[in-house]
Amino acid sequence: MKKYMLLLVGSLLLFSCRDYLDVVPKGYVIPTTVADYGLLLIGGDSGPNVTGNEQVLHYSNDNFYLSSTEVGNVNNPLNTNFALYSWSDYRYADPTVANSAWNDAYRNIYTFNKIIEEVDGATLAAGDTEELRRKIKAQAYYGRAYEYLFLVNTFSKQYTASSAGTDLGVPLVLKADVTQKLPSRGTVAFVYTQIINDLNIAIKNLPDNSDIKLLPTVAAGYALLARTNIYKSDYENAKKYAEMALAKNSTLVDYTQPSFSNDNLSIKLNEQYATHSMNQPGNGYLSEDAVSIFPQDGSDIRLTEQFIENPVIINGETVIKYIMGSYDYNFKGTTSVSVPEMYITLAEAEARLGNADTAINLLNSLRDKRVLDNVQLSTDDFPTATALTKFCLEERRREMIYTNTRLFDLKRENLESAFAKTAIHKVQGNNNITITAEANSRKLIMPIPAQVLKFNPDMPQN
Repeated sequence: MKKYMLLLVGSLLLFSCRDYLDVVPKGYVIPTTVADYGLLLIGGDSGPNVTGNEQVLHYSNDNFYLSSTEVGNVNNPLNTNFALYSWSDYRYADPTVANSAWNDAYRNIYTFNKIIEEVDGATLAAGDTEELRRKIKAQAYYGRAYEYLFLVNTFSKQYTASSAGTDLGVPLVLKADVTQKLPSRGTVAFVYTQIINDLNIAIKNLPDNSDIKLLPTVAAGYALLARTNIYKSDYENAKKYAEMALAKNSTLVDYTQPSFSNDNLSIKLNEQYATHSMNQPGNGYLSEDAVSIFPQDGSDIRLTEQFIENPVIINGETVIKYIMGSYDYNFKGTTSVSVPEMYITLAEAEARLGNADTAINLLNSLRDKRVLDNVQLSTDDFPTATALTKFCLEERRREMIYTNTRLFDLKRENLESAFAKTAIHKVQGNNNITITAEANSRKLIMPIPAQVLKFNPDMPQN
């Protein structure tokens, strides 16, 4: 019989303090051994390595356009698809509609809190060791940090040193207690401090290798610290941890080889330090702006093989060319940290720290595996430090287009006038619509769901 780990969380603590039944359904067990808590880390289709935030993040970034069919009724303010796509104040304004980017994250955090609190008291079954206990606890700390990094970047302003101490964050739930009152939102700085503290605890006992790709290694811990610090604009620490991650694993998949194609996109998962699964990131067409950052001669495999050419022609004009999709049914996007992300994180950090030659060498190493007959970049290509940084940011967008993290980078870039932009969404079909979100606009911050505010009326909205 398949064994499931059961956490009796009722409706969690997202909405109110509710009683829950201490009843164990048939086929489930409550974790008691160290190995049991390890199984909690894995879960199943709705386990803690899956967060249903792909719709929220996909519809909110500037990489994709949707058709009128996908958007639905544009005259219904409670149409979730259009509310998300138009960056509306009505996003999840219906208290009967759950926002999985919030709910799934806090469900997973409950699981990680449960492990952190209880695994030290779990019994050692046959084959269990103290080393395993420490590893499982470390992986739970990593998981909690991972969820909070996505939450704070989705539901809060971008980290800015001058205001992070006052900008509203997200509730930090650090105990597995469904009867506790949901904490206040705190500040962005407070949440980031917790994320970094959790990761610093985790890396002490994360393993060098993992038999299960879902479970993080120490390299994943370093990589997530690098991502966290680049989001903070802390380039010294972003550089430090990206270097540490690459010292553990720097192997890139060569997209220029015939073995890489849209029929085999799952080979990309070999570059992940750990896999945080998501469903297919969404539907839609690559936006004009996103297409414009790729060369149009077909040399960059990230465009020609990661997307399907399917032109939409209106009045003789090609308005959309590439559709998001894969012929590899084993491929699902992943929001996890990866080897190529560390190359571009390190390149950006080096560029911003004034180390142009090092940054360019890193970019060339990555692009050699991505661009057919890649022409080596040199300092002559970048007359200013700003030009090099801009190229690093564009390379990050090209490389991470399937990761659903574009919204976070967009918000980060908007803090600097040299890189700030107005995001554009278009609805293609019978009634063409153009929608904009200006740089540093509230539109790029997801509202707290009405379902949460219904049970927490004192919580401030964005």
